Amino acid sequence: MENGVYCQTDETVLSSLDMLSHVSRIRQLEEENEELRKDNIKLKIELDSWIKNSTKSTSVKACQTNTNFNFNTLNTTQSPIRNLFEFYTGLTYARFLMLLSFLFPSENGNHNPVVYDSKRKEIHQDKFPLSEQVFLYLCRLRNGLSIKDLAFRFNIKVQTVSTVINSIAKYMYARLGSLSYWPTRKVLIENMTEAYRIDFPTCLAILDCTEIKTEKPSSLKQQSQLYSDYKSTNTLKALVVCDPRGSVIFVSDLFSGSISDNEIVRQCGFLDHLRNLKANGFIHANDSLMADKGFLIENDLKEINIELNIPPFASSGRPFTE
Repeated sequence: MENGVYCQTDETVLSSLDMLSHVSRIRQLEEENEELRKDNIKLKIELDSWIKNSTKSTSVKACQTNTNFNFNTLNTTQSPIRNLFEFYTGLTYARFLMLLSFLFPSENGNHNPVVYDSKRKEIHQDKFPLSEQVFLYLCRLRNGLSIKDLAFRFNIKVQTVSTVINSIAKYMYARLGSLSYWPTRKVLIENMTEAYRIDFPTCLAILDCTEIKTEKPSSLKQQSQLYSDYKSTNTLKALVVCDPRGSVIFVSDLFSGSISDNEIVRQCGFLDHLRNLKANGFIHANDSLMADKGFLIENDLKEINIELNIPPFASSGRPFTE
């Protein structure tokens, strides 16, 4: 009291009973907070578990979706997208079946003539039929699909894709390489262009060599063997023969770039091939071949009774004919 007048400040004076009540309330709130904290931890654990199960379920569904899709010959041929099988393989489905019948003429459920570079469990007739292996190889050959891409599409391991590609390639080379795709004499003559037929009516094929550039070998001996004077670099060389319309009908193995055109003809088996063709009526006596001036093989062909058409060599006072 000041000057007989009571004064009241803004502060509230608390009694001891009030203090006890507040302490009790604080303890109650602390207990409730602890219960909420425990519930929060429990809910968080349940949420984490639910997220994990949900992710696992989604992953399984994705795998099942990929498995159900089955990128294979059947689904590709039945796709609503027009010519999808031909897009992936370069062949119509009918020609693909013809290829399979040639590659595997005696195929049965337990016989697989392909020799694989490594043993893998996935490569089995029941799990991965030969038709699908050839389909995979053609997809790689036609579109250059990567190994991982093919592994995903066919739902197999990356190593399995590599094994299939290498093994099928070697088998197809052995089977298709045994074929003679030299057309009959009648077909060659009938399909000559008119101008060609007038000047060279019995010239059934045109031959030349082609070279493929290679990396420089570390061995000096190999450098010397692969060095091509014509290309002024290291190359591999092959003989290529085409018919008068330009279709390739013979390709030799690769030789070192230093070999001459004449020598590659003698070593690659082409002369023996001509003898077989003549013996089977594909070539007649006095038929001819065409080559450039680098092919001095006239005497070799005479032994088979085949002539050689080459451009005339330049000589003084005698210009080239038209």
